[in-house]
Amino acid sequence: MKLTYIHAENFLGIRSAEVRISKPVTLFAGGNYAGKSSLQEAVRMALTGEAVRVDLKKEYGALVTEGQKAGFAEVGIAGADGEEKTTILLPSGKAVASAGFSAFPALPYVLNAQRFATMDANARRSFLFGLMGIRITPETVSTRLLAKGLDKAKIDRVVPMLRAGFEAACTEAKNKATEEKGAWRALTGETYGSVKAGTWKAQKPAVDQAAHTAAQQRLASLDQQIANANQNIGSLQAGIRAHGVRAARVEALSGSAERVERIRTKLATDEQELQQWEDRLSEAEAKAAGAAPTQPLTCPHCQGLVEHASPTELRVYVAPEAVRDADAAAALPELRRSRDLLRSSVANDKRDLAQAQESAAELKALTEGEQEAAPKQSDLDAEVLGHAALKVKRNAAAAELEKHETAVRAAKEADKKTTGAAGHHADVAAWDAIATALAPDGIPGEMLAEALEPINARLLQSSADAEWLHVGIDADMSLSCLIPGGELRPYALLSESERWRVDAMVAEAISFQSGLKLLVLDRFDVLDMQGRTDLLAWLDVLAQQGEIETALLFGTLKALPSGLPATVAAEWIHNGHVGQIKEAA
Repeated sequence: MKLTYIHAENFLGIRSAEVRISKPVTLFAGGNYAGKSSLQEAVRMALTGEAVRVDLKKEYGALVTEGQKAGFAEVGIAGADGEEKTTILLPSGKAVASAGFSAFPALPYVLNAQRFATMDANARRSFLFGLMGIRITPETVSTRLLAKGLDKAKIDRVVPMLRAGFEAACTEAKNKATEEKGAWRALTGETYGSVKAGTWKAQKPAVDQAAHTAAQQRLASLDQQIANANQNIGSLQAGIRAHGVRAARVEALSGSAERVERIRTKLATDEQELQQWEDRLSEAEAKAAGAAPTQPLTCPHCQGLVEHASPTELRVYVAPEAVRDADAAAALPELRRSRDLLRSSVANDKRDLAQAQESAAELKALTEGEQEAAPKQSDLDAEVLGHAALKVKRNAAAAELEKHETAVRAAKEADKKTTGAAGHHADVAAWDAIATALAPDGIPGEMLAEALEPINARLLQSSADAEWLHVGIDADMSLSCLIPGGELRPYALLSESERWRVDAMVAEAISFQSGLKLLVLDRFDVLDMQGRTDLLAWLDVLAQQGEIETALLFGTLKALPSGLPATVAAEWIHNGHVGQIKEAA
C-alpha cells in the first residue's frame, strides 16, 4: 500500500499537517509534545477507523484539538486507477473513502507494531491462520485427514465436532477408541492392550477334516441302508398281507363258485313252477270274470267289434252273457301270493347265479397260472433285526459326526471371534490415528507450522538484514529472541529497545506476508544511534528491493538526521505543524 499524502487538521496534537509522500521511507521527527504520535494515530484512524485514546464513538469529540470544534485526518493512497483517499471526520467519527479503497485485515498490525505482542496466544494463532490463508473448517481438516490415509467413514463422524474446536473433535475420537476397546474386551473377555490385540486369536480346537468327511459319509451310508431296510420291511409286510388276503379271498370264493350248478338247477325248477302258477292264475281270473270263450276282433273298416262266424266269414260281435265262477274268484288271492313268491324266488335265483358265476370267474383268475410264493415271516423278522442293528450303528455314527461338527462349529466361532476382535482393534487404531491427527501436535501443529514457517523465515531474514537479534514465534505463540550464547530469551524479559526491534520486525513480516508493503513505526528514538542506523539501513534495503512501498517513522530527535539514504525523506514536526526542516529549540 503506497501512501501519497497525509493531511490532518485539529487532530489531537496536530493542528495542521499536509505532507506529500515522495519517497518509500518518511521520517517524522520533532521534540516532545510536537504531535508526532498524534500524526501517527491520525494516519491509523483514517485508514482503519480505529480510535486509540478513547473507547466510545461519543467520546470522539475529545480527539479534536483543544479550542477547536472539528478536525479530520485524510490519507492519500496510490490506486490502480489513480489516487484514492480515505478520511475520518471529527467529532462525528464519520469515515469517507474512495470507492476503490478497501481496508485489509492486517492493516492494524502494520500501523501499530506493538499490537501483535499485546494479544494472547489464541488471538495470535487465529490472526496468523487468517494472514496465511489457512482456513480451519470441517472441510479443510477433513481433506487433511483423508490425505493421511485415515478412515473416511470415521472422519465423517468426527468432523462435525470441529465446529466446537480441535479439542472437542480429538476428545470425540478418543471416546470412540475407548468404546472400541470396551467392545474388544467384551468379545474376548481379556484386558485390551495394543500389542496383544494386534496378534490376539481365539483358542481354536483342532479339526480333522478327513475324519469329519468320513463321518459324514458313514452317516449318509447308514441312512441309505436304513432307508433300504425300511423299504424291504414294507415290501415284505405288504407281501405277507397280500397273500393272506388272497388266500382268504380264494377260500371265500370257492364256496360261492361251487353253488353255480345248484343255483342253476333251482332256477330252472323255479321258472317252470312259476309258469304253471301263472297259467293257473290266468285261468282262475278268467273264470272269476266270466269271460267268453272267444275274444272279439276290431273291424279294419268301421272300427267296430266283430267275430268269426266261420273261418271265412265275420259278423258283428255280440257279447254273451257273463257267467262268473265264485270259487275261482275266492282262490285268486292265494294264487297271486303263490305266483309272487315264485317270481321273488326266480329273481333271487338269478341274482345268486350271477354272484356265483362272478365268484367262479374271480376264483379262476386267482388260481390259474403260476402263483408267486408268499414271503416268509422269518425273512421279515430277519429284516427287522437288521434294521434295529443299523439304527444302533447310526446312533454311534451320528454321535461321532456330532463330535466333529462341534469341533467345526467351535473353530468357526473362534475364527469369527478372532475376526471380530481384529475388527475392533483396527477400529481402535483408526480412531487413535484420528485422535492423534487432531491433537495439538497433529494437524493443528501442522497448520500452525505452515503459518509460522514463512513468518519466521521473514523474521530471520530481517534479523540478518538489520543485524539485530534473531526473533521467532514459537509453536505456543510466544515471542522469543536468540541472544549471544545461544539461549532463548522470552519477549517479556527483553529490554525496551529489544522489544521495539522485535515489534518492528514482526510488523514488517506481517506487512510482507499480507502484501501491504506498509509499515508505521512510532518511538524509534528508543534506539541508540547504531540502532537507528541499522533501522534506516534495513528499511533502505526493503525499499530498494520493492518489498516496502511506504514506511512512516516517528521519533523524538533534536534535529533531523543528515546523510539519509536516497529512499528516505524527513519531515520536522513542531508545535503541531509540519514545517521546514530545522533543529529543535
